[in-house]
Amino acid sequence: MSATPGAAASVPTTSGVDTFGKVETHGIDFIPPEERHSSPKDLAWAFFGANFNFSAFILGALPVVFGLGWWSAATAILVGSLIGSAAFAGMAIYGPKTGTNSTVSSGAVFGIRGRYVGSFIAQIIDLGFFALVTWAGAEALLTTAHRLFGTGTGNGPLAVALGIAAAITLVIGILGHATVVANEKFVSISNVIVFAIVIILAASHFHLHQKGAPLALGSYWPTWLLAITVAIVNATSYGPFAGDYSRYIPEKTSSWRVFGAAFGGMFLSNLLSLLIGAFIGLAIANPTDPITGMLEFPGKVLLVPIFLLSFFANCCNGSMCVYNGSLDLHAILWRLQRFQVGIVFGVVGLAAAYLGTVVFNAVNSINALVSIVTVLVTPWMMINIIGYFEQRGSFDHDQLQAFGQRGSLYWYAGGFNLRAVLAWGVGLIVGLMFSNTSLMTGPLSSTASGVDLSFISSAVVGSLVYLLVPHSLAHLRLAAAPAESAAVEQPASDVVLP
Repeated sequence: MSATPGAAASVPTTSGVDTFGKVETHGIDFIPPEERHSSPKDLAWAFFGANFNFSAFILGALPVVFGLGWWSAATAILVGSLIGSAAFAGMAIYGPKTGTNSTVSSGAVFGIRGRYVGSFIAQIIDLGFFALVTWAGAEALLTTAHRLFGTGTGNGPLAVALGIAAAITLVIGILGHATVVANEKFVSISNVIVFAIVIILAASHFHLHQKGAPLALGSYWPTWLLAITVAIVNATSYGPFAGDYSRYIPEKTSSWRVFGAAFGGMFLSNLLSLLIGAFIGLAIANPTDPITGMLEFPGKVLLVPIFLLSFFANCCNGSMCVYNGSLDLHAILWRLQRFQVGIVFGVVGLAAAYLGTVVFNAVNSINALVSIVTVLVTPWMMINIIGYFEQRGSFDHDQLQAFGQRGSLYWYAGGFNLRAVLAWGVGLIVGLMFSNTSLMTGPLSSTASGVDLSFISSAVVGSLVYLLVPHSLAHLRLAAAPAESAAVEQPASDVVLP
């Protein structure tokens, strides 16, 4: 694929290799029609397997930690999964139409340079979840090794376990799309069986309620609403990455089919994995540690296969973070090849996981950071979804890749659509005002009896501002900005971004 004629800065053309076990050669460049070998069914499988991991079970146990019983936790997870999966699926429909990943696709709404907004947000989400998933896998590895071989559970063994979990995760993620999707298909089947066995083993210990557990927010409805937000956040956190997988689906595929496949895969995955976490939380003495608790149920004969399959599933989920993160970082370091960017992401991600969990023991802070970043991403997602329908799902592939060309179709004003950026900024500010985490407490955090309204308010306000602001603002020229023309922007050097 070639960029707009005469453009001096565009993503390098690559030959199309995307097969299991081989390094994918495509990055954020346009996927040509003859190489669109994926289908909505593949998209559903990829995200159905995505949540069968230890970190999702930790999130699923949170409603129990909040003091809810089984039926209350289950209904909250159901409602949250429906809402979050719908928002996620709304981002999946971009991929077939643009032939590139979500952050580059966002350039059609936010501007060629405005895509950096999505890239920056996605990087923090990817690094945060990579750290969490790697830590959860390392904890499971440590618990199993200690139970079988008495290896100990201190920081030294934890650091080794982190290295093992990260290495497997990085290899799968760097190999790319076909390998990640194939592994998620395997995980989808194997771990449904594995966790069905775990639930059977845990059934005799299960209780509908935790005796004496107080409600986190003092009363039922605020606590139930808080539990809903957990399910919403887990599903919507995948939103910026939906296009990473749907871009291999042929462009003529019905958007409704793509939406339905993405929604179905994410909804079932989110629902089942969080319900498993809630069930385990009600079957163990300490619901804040469902990983260690679930590995206590199998005898040593079953422990090894159950651990190996669930650990591999966890690594596969982490590999999605690596793959997504490398694509999003590629939207910034677009002169490199994707696998090179993946190595950069992996080194930074492993350092973040080690510092956050071993050196500073900051798992709670990482959770809070991911929660705050969700405030950043939800208005970004909603604005992109609205923008998709405003442009009727029709995009110029070449112009989306014209990263260094002034005056291109998606250049807007200085490379930014000020209408979209303003709406996102206002939504972000409002959301942070409602935020209530260990890292930040906003002035409106107690408005709804402690219920986290941060990402919901940011999404609603961001959407409303975007709809109400005049379209003319998109092309408003700032007084200090030089006059723009169709001339090509010449980068000063190979390392200067457009």
